[in-house]
Amino acid sequence: MASNKTYTEKERTIDVIADVDVLVVGGGPAGIGAAVGAAKTGASVMIVENMGSFGGMWTNGMVITLGGFNCWLKPYRRCVAGVMGEWIAMAAKRGGAEDNRSWVLSSDPEIMKLTADEILTKYGVKCLLHTWVADAIVEDNAVRGVIVENVDGRSAIMAKNVVDCTGNGDVMARAGAEFNIAEELQPMTLPFFFAEVEPQGKIPMEDELIIPKGPEPGYLGDVGLSYSSRRRDVGVDVNDPALAEAYREGKLPFFGGPWFGGLRRNFPWVNTTRVYGSAINARELTDCEIEARRDAHAIADHYRANCKGFERSWIMNTAPTMGVRETRRLVGEYTMTRADLVENTTKADSIAMGVWPIDIHPPKGQNGAHDMYVPVPYQISYKALVPVKIDNLLVAGRCASTDREAMGSMRLGATCGAMGQAAGVAAALGAQTGCTPRNLDYKTIQSELLHQGAIIE
Repeated sequence: MASNKTYTEKERTIDVIADVDVLVVGGGPAGIGAAVGAAKTGASVMIVENMGSFGGMWTNGMVITLGGFNCWLKPYRRCVAGVMGEWIAMAAKRGGAEDNRSWVLSSDPEIMKLTADEILTKYGVKCLLHTWVADAIVEDNAVRGVIVENVDGRSAIMAKNVVDCTGNGDVMARAGAEFNIAEELQPMTLPFFFAEVEPQGKIPMEDELIIPKGPEPGYLGDVGLSYSSRRRDVGVDVNDPALAEAYREGKLPFFGGPWFGGLRRNFPWVNTTRVYGSAINARELTDCEIEARRDAHAIADHYRANCKGFERSWIMNTAPTMGVRETRRLVGEYTMTRADLVENTTKADSIAMGVWPIDIHPPKGQNGAHDMYVPVPYQISYKALVPVKIDNLLVAGRCASTDREAMGSMRLGATCGAMGQAAGVAAALGAQTGCTPRNLDYKTIQSELLHQGAIIE
C-alpha cells in the first residue's frame, strides 16, 4: 500500500553534465534510430539509457525475433531501412541476425548489443548507460533538458531538442504532455532461451519464413496462424492441444503462443509467459517480473516432462527485463488510428512505414495464439511524433500518438526505429535552424530521411 506520508526534498544546485543539440532518452530501437539519425544530420547528440546496454526490447527484453522490417503479404517487401537497416546488416555480417524477406528476423541479443555500441560510436553519439530520467526541465512550455540520476548522483543534461524514446513515455509524462492509457493493458512477457533441445523439425534454419497470403490485406485465419509457428517446426514439437489441456487442468500457468525462434537449433528461444499489470507502476512491475520468472520455470519443467526433444533441456537464461507491449500513448498533433492502417490513408507528411499486423494480445483467460489483421504497408504521419502543447520535444516508438489498435501494429521494433530516425532528424534540423519541431517543413525532414536511406512510401 502507498504511504500517506510525504517528505519535502531540500533544494539543491546540480551540475549540468552535457549541453547538446539533441538529447535522446531511451536506448532501444527508437532511441538508436533517433540518435544516429540526428548525428547523421550534423547535430551534437547524447543518448541516455537506464539499462547496462543499448538495444531495448531487442536486447535487454530479449525479443530476438525482430519484427517490422518486412511486409507479411506478397510480394514481401522490405519497408524499413535507414539506420535500422544498417544495424541489422552489421549484425548479420557477424552472424548475429537474419537479413532476408522473413516476417520476423531471428537474432542474437549479444551481437545486437555489440553492434548497437558500434553504430552509436561510428556516428559520434555521446553515450550514457545506467542512467534514469528523474524529471523534465520545462521552461515557457518547452523542454530544455532533463534531470537524471545515476551512480554519480543527480545532474542535468540540457538540449535544444529532446526525443522521448523510453517506450513508456517517461519524459513526455514528466514534461506535462497529454497522453492516453488503456484501462486494461496488454500482457507483458519474459522471454527465455532453452538449452539442449533435440531438433525435431525438417525445415532448414536458413529458409525464409513467409506467409502464403496477399497481396490483399485481411485476417490471417487458420492458414496464417499455422505459418506463424513455422519456426517451431525447425527445432521443437510441443503439441498445442496438449498444452491447452494442461492449462485447463491446472498443470501449466497462463501462457501465450508459444512462439519459438532463434539462430541455434539446440537453443530455442520462446515467447510464452503472460502476466498482467502496469509497467509504469513499480510495485506491479516487480510482482509481474517475479511471477513471470516463476511461470517460465514451471513451463520449462512441463516441457521437459511432456514434450519430445525437451527431455534434457533447461532454461539457459531469461530476459534481463520484462517485455512490455503497452503503457502511455502520446496525444499528438495527429493520432494514427486503425482506420489509417486498414484504409491505407495517404500521409503527405509520411516519415516511416508500418507493416506489422494489428496485434493486440487478449485479456486474461484466453490462452494460445490470437487472430490478427494484416495491413498492406502504411505510412506514418510526422505529426504523430509531435505533442499537442509541449515544444522542443518529440516522441517516438510505441509511446507515439496512436489509438490502441494502431499501436498494436506500430509498437514493433523496426517500426519504432524508423519513427525514431525521423524524430532524430527533425530534432537535429530544428536545433540547426532554431525552428521548433512542430513548425518544421515536413518536406525538409523527408528529404534528409531519404538521403539517409529511409523508406517513407
